[in-house]
Amino acid sequence: MKILMFDLENGSKTLGSHKSIEKMFGYPVLSPSSFDQFKSIVSQLYTTNKETVSRKIGNIDIEEEQSTIVPKNNTEIDVVIIDTFSELSKKYQRSLVNKEGKMMMAQWGKLKNTLDMLLEFITQIPGILICNCHGKVQTMEDGTTKVLPYIDGSTKEDISKWFDFVIYTKTASKSKHEVEYQWHTGHSTMYDHAKDRTQVLDASIPQDYQLIINAAKKKGFAGAKILVIGSPGTGKTLSLRTLTDGGK
Repeated sequence: MKILMFDLENGSKTLGSHKSIEKMFGYPVLSPSSFDQFKSIVSQLYTTNKETVSRKIGNIDIEEEQSTIVPKNNTEIDVVIIDTFSELSKKYQRSLVNKEGKMMMAQWGKLKNTLDMLLEFITQIPGILICNCHGKVQTMEDGTTKVLPYIDGSTKEDISKWFDFVIYTKTASKSKHEVEYQWHTGHSTMYDHAKDRTQVLDASIPQDYQLIINAAKKKGFAGAKILVIGSPGTGKTLSLRTLTDGGK
């Protein structure tokens, strides 16, 4: 399995050195310093293919134009990791602020549209996509609390629509010196974005990507698009080791 990791905030150190990660994942870690550089790298890796497909609806032949995203030069990329989407969105937001460090109303709309277009594109990438995202606890008007993706602007409200799996990280103490890392996959008031389109996973599972990959395969999914939301230190990056047998 060939895995490409975008490290936006030096979180890859949790997995080891860049040399050891390249040995484990098969590709070097990429660390774009800006949003534009990230987009440039993605455009160097992928291209859009368009084709017209004929569909039979009763006695009518319908021609449907389809667009697919494919790696250039038949490059093998099985998994793409963005760690974290929170920081990637921040990098773009920083490019929109004025001299006072503030954004005008029109810039908030630009932020939303740009992130939406990016999400639409990357979630069409073939194979497995993993977007790690920081979480933020927010108290609602009715007094309830929710853990929302830490993304400025309204993208945080509907980012989950792009993904097959939206999972939250949590930890539990196994002993005085040992922590158990878990994923919460079941929708609740607190975990409002949580979802599992396969409906195969339990509401709480160990942080093991093989469980998600197997659930997607069981349902015949062509890959899996996964959004992981959680606080720092709750396993978002550490769990990436379970993508490979050598990393467990």
